[in-house]
Amino acid sequence: MNKVVVKSRYNKKYHYKFYSFHLLRKSSSIYLFLIAGVLSIYLAISNTVSPESTPASKAISWGLVMFILFSIPFFSYGRIKGIIKRNEKERQDSVEIMEFTKYKITRFIENVEGKAVLGWEHFESIYEFEDYFLMYIDSDRGLVVVKEDIVEGSPEVFEKLARDNMRPNKKGKINYKKMYKENK
Repeated sequence: MNKVVVKSRYNKKYHYKFYSFHLLRKSSSIYLFLIAGVLSIYLAISNTVSPESTPASKAISWGLVMFILFSIPFFSYGRIKGIIKRNEKERQDSVEIMEFTKYKITRFIENVEGKAVLGWEHFESIYEFEDYFLMYIDSDRGLVVVKEDIVEGSPEVFEKLARDNMRPNKKGKINYKKMYKENK
């Protein structure tokens, strides 16, 4: 039977990559901030070149531009750092054990009561990088599977399980993407 078992400790580097990837690929909030920034720059320039504008209105409009542009990194990456700090505090040094089979995915964390059992149909997409997989349940929740933490099976077996058992999207395709070029 094809089975992959992963035993890993919490690694904030990979979880930071998970949330950063989410922020830039799966979240619309960063793009709304950027649109607000562009719109505020446009309005500030319009206000600056307008003959009726006063120095106070110019200062207010450019102050708004600076506030919006400087708040983008604080709201986005500050939120990520907060989530990671909270997760790191909760998980500490406990070991996470994930078992992937054809029928189910079982996740158990030491020192945490209970375990999570999911089916492949719960995952909307999987992204494979050179040294880890990002598995998304929805746009901001999921699992990080580090390839070097696989103790039974292999990344190839994991890929085969995912491709064979994930539910196809509306176009009839499995949303499994390799995010790197393989050396042949």
